[in-house]
Amino acid sequence: MNAERPWGQEDLLQRLASAVAGRRLPQSLLVHGPEGVGKRSLALWIARALQCEPAEAGDVPCEACRPCGMAARLEHPDIHLHFPMPRPKRAASRAKLREAIEAQRHERLARLREDLHARLDPDAVTGLYVAAVENIRDQASRRPSMARRSVFVIEDAERMVPQSASPEAANAFLKLLEEPPPFAYIVLTSGRPDALLPTIRSRTVPLRIAPLPTERVAAYVAEHLGVRDDDRARAVARRAGGAVYRARTLVDSEAGESEAAADGLLAAALDGSPQARYRAASRYSARGARGELEPALEALRIRLRDMLCIAAGAPDAALDPAGGRGAGGAGGGPAEGAVLEALGAIDAAMEGVGRNLNPQATTALLLEEMSAAFAGRPTGRTAGTPQFAGVLRSL
Repeated sequence: MNAERPWGQEDLLQRLASAVAGRRLPQSLLVHGPEGVGKRSLALWIARALQCEPAEAGDVPCEACRPCGMAARLEHPDIHLHFPMPRPKRAASRAKLREAIEAQRHERLARLREDLHARLDPDAVTGLYVAAVENIRDQASRRPSMARRSVFVIEDAERMVPQSASPEAANAFLKLLEEPPPFAYIVLTSGRPDALLPTIRSRTVPLRIAPLPTERVAAYVAEHLGVRDDDRARAVARRAGGAVYRARTLVDSEAGESEAAADGLLAAALDGSPQARYRAASRYSARGARGELEPALEALRIRLRDMLCIAAGAPDAALDPAGGRGAGGAGGGPAEGAVLEALGAIDAAMEGVGRNLNPQATTALLLEEMSAAFAGRPTGRTAGTPQFAGVLRSL
């Protein structure tokens, strides 16, 4: 499977191609944007453009030269794709650990060559650990084997700090950013750039991928995912929130699975009893938050966001109007302020998911805070808190 051209971002691609052709592309980039908006595709496209043979001709990547073909197949020896992985067990030494991590990476690259959109290790605790960063630094110190440049694409770069008290991996990577070799380009991707160390953010040039209009995503759903029913394509596009690859996940997933999970979480929070909350939390395993809990939380955010839109008299702004009305219940649902506080609690839970916290504990705490908000009890997530401001910015 060849890496596809990022869809719907033609203006951005044109500017980047011009920067590559004019040798103005910064050596360290931070590609960021919402989940499913196409960060991996864009980062790999940038790598392909940098390795294209007629790179100074202005039309890059040409998609016809040998380097472009190798890059599209994830086979170019001077494009290094790294991503969070489980920490190998029973490594006898640091050298053995580094070898095991690199072997794991190549196994997963083989899977991505078959399906670029495959979710790697969804049920495992993963991170970009110190040994992985040491591998990156070692690779970056060597001259390219085929091209004039080496390109390093590091996905979910915020996971270089898998626990907030353990920033060793991020600090080790910082040394590479401070003095990169002249032939090395570094492209980080992140859905949570605020979780990166400030020193890393300050040494990269941010490049945000903006969500697309609903009509554009609906066109992608119809043309590329085979959804010919216009109403269904538009419904998927609305739920995707401007992210074409999230739309792919919604189409590929079993119908309503994450939405049903979100409705179960919301019902438990509205019930208000500890028994209902614990029953809902116990449905998740004690490990692997990113596998099952993450899509449920994303769907829950949409439910609450749509409840706010409908309550404010703007149902056309809802991503899934039917779901938002159903979530509100016959009595109209919680007050707007309570929903905003609940959204702040979901933001905190999503951060916990990104740090691989225990899914059961994360869910139990989330439901406790949501229940308190719906019952009118203070949760600490009020209009004066940073969490509240983050909720407003994300709506």
